[in-house]
Amino acid sequence: MLFANVISVRAASPTPLVRDVTTGYLLNCFFMSPQPYCWPTNREVMLSGWETDRSGGYFAYHPTCIYPEGFGFHTDWFKLVDTNRHGAITLKHQIARQTEGRLTLEFRFMFPARMDGACWQLRDLEQAGVSLITADGNLCMEARNGKPVPLAPVRDGREYGVKVVADLAAKTASVFVDGALKASSAPFAHPVRTIDYFLAKTGDAATGEMFLNPVNIHKGYAVNESFVACGTGEMPDDWTAESGTARVEQFECGTKLDIFSLRLNGLAIKRFAPMKNKTVIECRFLLPAKKEGWRVELSGRGKTAFVLDTLKDCRSNLWYMAKIIADPATGTADVFINGKPAAKGASFRNKVRMLDMIRFAGDLWVDDVLVYPWRDWPSDYVPEPKPAVAKDGYIPGVQSCNLWREGTSYAGWDYVYPYRDKRKPYLGWYDEGNPEETDWEIKWQVEHGIAFEQHCWYRPNNAINHPIKDGVLDQSIIKGLFNARYSSLKKFTIMCTDDGACESNPEDFKDNIIPYWIEYFFKDPRYFKIDGKPVLSIYHYANWIRMFGGAEGGRAAIRLLREEVFRAGFPGLILMMEERSGDENALRAIKALGADYCYSYTWFSQDPKFQYDRMTRERELCRAVGLGLLPSISMGWDREAWGVHDGGWLSFPDYKNLALWTRDEYMPSLPADSLGRRIVMLANWCEFGEGHFMLPNASGGFGYLDALRDVFAQGGPHQDVVPTERQKRRFTVLYPKD
Repeated sequence: MLFANVISVRAASPTPLVRDVTTGYLLNCFFMSPQPYCWPTNREVMLSGWETDRSGGYFAYHPTCIYPEGFGFHTDWFKLVDTNRHGAITLKHQIARQTEGRLTLEFRFMFPARMDGACWQLRDLEQAGVSLITADGNLCMEARNGKPVPLAPVRDGREYGVKVVADLAAKTASVFVDGALKASSAPFAHPVRTIDYFLAKTGDAATGEMFLNPVNIHKGYAVNESFVACGTGEMPDDWTAESGTARVEQFECGTKLDIFSLRLNGLAIKRFAPMKNKTVIECRFLLPAKKEGWRVELSGRGKTAFVLDTLKDCRSNLWYMAKIIADPATGTADVFINGKPAAKGASFRNKVRMLDMIRFAGDLWVDDVLVYPWRDWPSDYVPEPKPAVAKDGYIPGVQSCNLWREGTSYAGWDYVYPYRDKRKPYLGWYDEGNPEETDWEIKWQVEHGIAFEQHCWYRPNNAINHPIKDGVLDQSIIKGLFNARYSSLKKFTIMCTDDGACESNPEDFKDNIIPYWIEYFFKDPRYFKIDGKPVLSIYHYANWIRMFGGAEGGRAAIRLLREEVFRAGFPGLILMMEERSGDENALRAIKALGADYCYSYTWFSQDPKFQYDRMTRERELCRAVGLGLLPSISMGWDREAWGVHDGGWLSFPDYKNLALWTRDEYMPSLPADSLGRRIVMLANWCEFGEGHFMLPNASGGFGYLDALRDVFAQGGPHQDVVPTERQKRRFTVLYPKD
């Protein structure tokens, strides 16, 4: 049989991955930055979460991730390069075991030259249920008798999007190619009872390249449409265009290859199975120029239920994120725009018993449409936090680097896994951005006196000069914090991480970045402000100067930012820049750019004396150049998981003494009007790869947090609670270990 060798492939682990997933992603992979920036060139690069057989060749990607030229937090392409006519390259990814219902697989592929024998499969632990293959220049579906049934021709150099909807009860699958339905309810190749794996493989007897990116598997949605599996210039078969024009086009507003959106000038409809109970509807939309005459409409049995058709001070060329929680039983809806409440209990226009259709109308772009059932918080949800009371007005702020949503993150958990005895979080290998997981982080922070979290924020470098729909690694804010139950208990701020990301220029900064920051972040009541002024950090002053064509261009960009923030109704902006070198010239450059304060992201050291000395030097230099300073303390630094063992961690007593010295001696020595007398920056919350992390974990537990609570909050007896294994099963889905 042509595909016998594929069918015989066994999973590396014979045991299923059991997780609790009702609605969500089981695999969401963009093959981004698979190599840490400092990974040694003589060490094998891992593809986190995947089981790989590279006997037939190797995989390649761009950017290269090699610092500095190839350093980046985005992806242009990922490919399998087959160099062996007697072997293949195989990628397998285990997913949480599925035993019922439907699940959807989406991926994109391209062959520069014909490759027969390639395949993509949904499998149990032994064999394929759904098997797509290339044969005789066609994309085919493997039938029950093992023969390939052609679905569509595969042309050299042309990219294709594929969507498979697999029904485990019926053991059938429907297949869409570039949005066109090519097979409807076709029988599985083998009548498997479970789906446990996704497999992709090059041809055994072929050589060449297979571009593959992304790969998604999800379940539980009535609608989940990112248009990533659609072709351009057409309307997907499972959508309807009622009037005007509607077609999928490329819009490079996020990291590749999720750059496909619906371009509409008319009326487009998506129908779905009737939803009688409380339902969540999410979507992104952008108004190109005309800001009137658009609407998002929910209907049931032909009757309009709810219409979203107005936004206060609506901007053109800005991606908006809408979330509607609609309840046919009460005839009301709650509306959230860009993660913030916009309407509570808004009345339906007509009474309906169910919802079964979403309609978009007007001149607009549409993307990321989700419809799914509302679910209440579980009975064993995160216990309500009991925030610690700040001592004497201190405001500790913890820096974080959100790298931990497997598949769409940086490098991935595979790099940390070998060091799990020291670095495994008490959350397990968590899916960052899951709201329940975020609530655990909120609980632990506020119960130990941490007032705000400063998130690294990245705009993908391959989306310059386009409105921002998706940041890179922004899931902790956009998906997590904005939807967390306890999000009102703490503040957040962002650091523009302009190293490996956030490339810009004057026009792009004005038209795209500033509006996004204002609408998504600064206007949020949870955003950290001092006297009404948003607090913003910029990471690398030299990159900032380079991006804007020199020092004067950098100053002009900051002046413009301040003007736009003021125009948006804020009394001003507090701007920080990161600097840890103790270089007077660097501090003078930061002052000249117009920053208010500097601080350190880390001190690269586990030696408390080094931190005392460096902080003292920074204070004297900042005093000399007239620049404000925020104290910064670190629990250490060790990049062993990134491949370079170059540090260590402070003991808990040393860390507490450092914090006490900072509070009692250092902060009072700063100018009387300095925010540095109140704010202290802490490194780092969750950088498990780079090796500075305070999020409770296998080696440190709550040790550093307890020290901070004693120093900067009222302290006193308290109980540190951790999630149970049952709770963790809800937010440790994407990384298939433990």
